[in-house]
Amino acid sequence: MHAFSGFNGFGQFGGGSQQSVNEFIEFSLENTPNDQEHILLLAASWSYTAYARGKYLVLRGFLTGTPNTSICLQAPGNINQLAVSDRFALVLCENGRLYKAPTESTVKLLEVKLETELQVLPQKRSIFGEPKSSAEQMANIHITHIACGSNINVAISATNTVYSVPSKIHQFPKHFRVQQLQCGFEHALLLSGNGDVYSWGNGFRGQLGQDVLRVEEAPVLIEALAGIKINCIAAGGWHSAAISAFGDLYTWGFNSNGQLGLRIFKTSTRGKLKQPTVFTLPQIIELPKCNCCQQKVDMESEAVLKDNDRQAECMPVCVYAGARHTLLQLNCGALYAAGWNAHGQLAVGRKVEYCDEFEKVLCATDKYKDKRVVCGAWCTTLVKKS
Repeated sequence: MHAFSGFNGFGQFGGGSQQSVNEFIEFSLENTPNDQEHILLLAASWSYTAYARGKYLVLRGFLTGTPNTSICLQAPGNINQLAVSDRFALVLCENGRLYKAPTESTVKLLEVKLETELQVLPQKRSIFGEPKSSAEQMANIHITHIACGSNINVAISATNTVYSVPSKIHQFPKHFRVQQLQCGFEHALLLSGNGDVYSWGNGFRGQLGQDVLRVEEAPVLIEALAGIKINCIAAGGWHSAAISAFGDLYTWGFNSNGQLGLRIFKTSTRGKLKQPTVFTLPQIIELPKCNCCQQKVDMESEAVLKDNDRQAECMPVCVYAGARHTLLQLNCGALYAAGWNAHGQLAVGRKVEYCDEFEKVLCATDKYKDKRVVCGAWCTTLVKKS
């Protein structure tokens, strides 16, 4: 079974569930083909949830102007990646073709036509020497990565061309390798194969990690993280996060609800002082000591590991972000959360407006430890890995 915590006001996780829940509860994938040969893909906006398995895409929630609506569509091929915005779902098929499912009139998948590279490579010709048409060049664009947010939609091709769908905005060199691509409301993050992080889009809330608040039209290296090998990135609504190879968590951007894991108020002799809301540069976050793990025993010496050794075992490996909340997964399996919790998206098990420090959500021994974490805008979901 799968589980969710957070907003369910439009029946995106089933009509029988409450409008919002404060802890993980199980939900079933009604009307979803039971194709066990393919991994289930899931993505969630604030108003609907999208599921894909094999060739089938299911949208559930507020669709075509009606809540508690479920629509099933079939793609031309198996679906490899899935991303959602408020207005449509993006679907990437295994053949590298990109499709869109609008939520206001979803009756079929529409192929997304990307800008051809005629102005860059005007001499592409057939084997007979005739110039190839735009349609032929379009058919040769093989997309490998997609991500989307409220006001930004990004696709990257096998030739390392970056599209702000449908327009080409940047060309990385041939040897460049894309490791991960994420989008917030108005910005995008890209993690390269050598651990560098690039950002672009609207940076007026500090979400780009640059020292100046501005708009970047094309990917720019985050200099503050240069030289630090990053293994994982996440883009929230107006905030960003990254985990280094050493297990350090960095966050930056908008901290309106403590989503960076930084205190909103600081206690002093004068009482509570309001902390900065925008952090333009990546901040290294001090995390609470993991108290979830059972004592581990060395099978050879049968000696209990020391606290500092046990702490070294528990380090962040993955980070996820919703509109205004952040989830952190440790290598021991424990899950921590911080940020906005008005709809219960932190799954802390109680009603609280926000948490401005990372708080334990699941222990390494909990029944959900083997699930994949997927953050929606106002929810958090746990999905079976296979």
